[in-house]
Amino acid sequence: MLPHRPQYQRSRGFTLIELMVALVLGLVVVGGVMAVFMNTYQANAQNIKAVRLNEELRAVMSLITRDLRRAGARDLAWQPSLLGTANAFANNTNWVLTRYDATVPTNSCALFAYDTDGNDAVDNVDRRGFRLRRDGTQQSVEMRRTGTACNGGGWQKITDENTMNVLDLNFTTTLEPGMSGVAVRSVIVTLRGATHTRSGDPATLTAADCTNIDVVCRQLVEKIRLRNDAVL
Repeated sequence: MLPHRPQYQRSRGFTLIELMVALVLGLVVVGGVMAVFMNTYQANAQNIKAVRLNEELRAVMSLITRDLRRAGARDLAWQPSLLGTANAFANNTNWVLTRYDATVPTNSCALFAYDTDGNDAVDNVDRRGFRLRRDGTQQSVEMRRTGTACNGGGWQKITDENTMNVLDLNFTTTLEPGMSGVAVRSVIVTLRGATHTRSGDPATLTAADCTNIDVVCRQLVEKIRLRNDAVL
């Protein structure tokens, strides 16, 4: 007959080695879950910032192209009494590609006019325009309300510096012959912006930062054709 063993001798817990192995395996599992969570969080943050950047760029581009399509338009343009007269809203004085100053690229400011009040005369309210403006490292797009020059007063900011930094605004134009003596001006507008996917001030971003994993850069290009350059 086998001798009786006390109950405490038959109850054994985990050894120190078993506890250490279990702890290491638990840390590996937790680390993997945290890595998946962080990657998913970063991807979602990047997608949200990219969508917001796209929306901001498209809103600004839509404003620019809609207003540019009116360049040279006048309320009395097709009245027979005006045949043979020059279109004052589409001449070289009221259609100018220039820039704000030497700190921004050339052709980053477009000045134009169209007859907003229907009096067939170029008034101050008829002068429109868009420009790339730089303040330190921050760049923004501004719209002309009044004034006559690209580097003058009467401009209003239309981009949000907390959402993006405008990397580039460029206007490229060509004058093409059209039917019945109506000249067609083709204008290509290029707009580029950047933002952070994490915390950070977009105003510090440059084109060189577009290769960083936590920076999103987007570019929009639109081509419009103007038919208001006719000499009637």
